Amino acid sequence: MTRSRIPRPLGAAAVLAAALLLTGCGGSSAPAGDTAGHDDVASLQTPSGPSAPAAEAPSSSSAAAPSADAPSPAANGNGRPQLRLDMTDAETQVYWEGYWKCLKEHGHKMILQRGPYSVDQNDNSPTAKAAEKACAGRMPLQPPETERETNPHFDEDYRDYVACLNDGGLHVEALPGNTGWTFKGQNTLSDEKMADLDLSCKVKSFGGGNG
Repeated sequence: MTRSRIPRPLGAAAVLAAALLLTGCGGSSAPAGDTAGHDDVASLQTPSGPSAPAAEAPSSSSAAAPSADAPSPAANGNGRPQLRLDMTDAETQVYWEGYWKCLKEHGHKMILQRGPYSVDQNDNSPTAKAAEKACAGRMPLQPPETERETNPHFDEDYRDYVACLNDGGLHVEALPGNTGWTFKGQNTLSDEKMADLDLSCKVKSFGGGNG
C-alpha cells in the first residue's frame, strides 16, 4: 500500500492519506497502491497541489462532488474545505473528488486509464497551472491536528499514532522526521479493518487535547 500525500479513492483502505490522513489517513486507497506491498509508505500530509512530488493522484469510479447532504467540514477563514480529524475516508473523499473534478473541468490532464478523476501529476503545462490556481479554493485542508505547523505536539502525537497502529495489528514503523510510515512485515489486516484502525488511532492520538 502506497500512502501518497493525496488521498486515494475508496476501495482499498486509506490508512490519513493521511496525508493523511493519514486522508484520513490520508490520503484514499488503491490504485495509488494496495495492501499487498510491504515497502510502501504512508503519510499524514497532503500536497499543496497535484504537481507535488508524491504518488499520482488516485482514480475514482464516480464523480462525487460535494452535495447538500455531504458532511460539513469545520469552517475556516479562506473558503477551502477544512477536513475534520474524525471524518471517514468516504466523507473526505467527497471533497477531494470535488477538487479533482474541478481540475479536470479546467483542462488539467488526467490518467484516464485509472479513472476519470486520476490527476496526472506530471502535467506542468500552463493549462494545468491555471487549473490549479482556479481550483485552489476547493482543495481540502488537512485537519490542523495532523499538521506540524499547527500542532506543537505533532511528533509526540505521531509516535502515539504509529504505536496505536502496531497495537492494533498493523506492523509499521515511522519514517525519519515522522513524515510517514512504512510496513515492517506482512500485512494481514483487511482493507476495512485497516481503515477502521487508522481512523480510531488518528482520533485517539491526535485528538487527545495536545494539539
